[in-house]
Amino acid sequence: MGVLLAVDGGQTSTQVVLANEQGSLLAEATGGPSDHTEEPGGPERLEQVIRATVNGALNTAHLAPLDRQEFIAAAFGMTGETEIKRRVLASVIRTPCLTVVHDSAAALMAATAGARGVIVIAGTGSVARGTDGSGKECRVGGWGHVFGDEGSAFWIGREAVRAVAAELEGTGEKTYLTQSFCKRLGASDAYELMAKYYSGQWSREELAGSARWVHEAALKGDPLAERLLKRAGTELAALAIKVLSLLHGRVEVSFEQGAPVHSWIVSYTGGVFESGFVLSSFSESVRALSPAATIRPPLYPPVLGSLLLAYQNAAIPLSNVARACWPQRRKQPI
Repeated sequence: MGVLLAVDGGQTSTQVVLANEQGSLLAEATGGPSDHTEEPGGPERLEQVIRATVNGALNTAHLAPLDRQEFIAAAFGMTGETEIKRRVLASVIRTPCLTVVHDSAAALMAATAGARGVIVIAGTGSVARGTDGSGKECRVGGWGHVFGDEGSAFWIGREAVRAVAAELEGTGEKTYLTQSFCKRLGASDAYELMAKYYSGQWSREELAGSARWVHEAALKGDPLAERLLKRAGTELAALAIKVLSLLHGRVEVSFEQGAPVHSWIVSYTGGVFESGFVLSSFSESVRALSPAATIRPPLYPPVLGSLLLAYQNAAIPLSNVARACWPQRRKQPI
């Protein structure tokens, strides 16, 4: 039996799916993070995660282990750089058709299944990617927490810490975030708060995780927390609008007999969008500049975007009937 391998590798976890040539899903598995391969020990960690997670899926499907398995095609959507990852994966995966792309490319395929549109990803980091449906693609953002990641969980956490520090030093407004962050981190002043991060006691991933605390504060009615989350939504909408502008040349939409001439799918994925404050601000901001946009979640999870790329790059036709059995994420457009 011919087997295709699809992987979605991110900063938090790695998702694996196996499928046959007819489009039936055979097994899935989840493993640890597969990012930061440019750091010392990164390539070795990537290989360990891929071996363990793919072998887990192969075992579930009662197939031969990775060292004795050749795939018809394999597609990887990976966060961050891809060149180091490609070298590692080529040494581990046996296939005549290996595809390694930025995770935004796989997420875009999962969102629109090849139709024209945009996907905005907002988890620990942020990035947007779009296609005109005719082969032209572009990406905006995704430059990491130092130079980008606007609207991401890290960005939200960092802006919250800035607000807390401002209150503690007497220059900012009062916010419930100060009590929340200081209590959780065991800090009594701005210096202790900053020391938690700069000393490494509080990691980059943990700072991104504090975006949940901001959402909790907003739900309690904290005005600053709510404004911060709405700003995140606006920043993420700006990524989508930039992609639309690059693909279409403009974002203004003309109408003929009440119907939009240029309609685009604008999709979103990632934990940050679980906040209603972020999602509503994102939607309002996109519609303000592109009123014909259809704003909705992706059709499929990102790992199935990788699977669609595997079929496409191996020139294996996939019927709509087969895809109809795949787990979908689509809900009513906002």
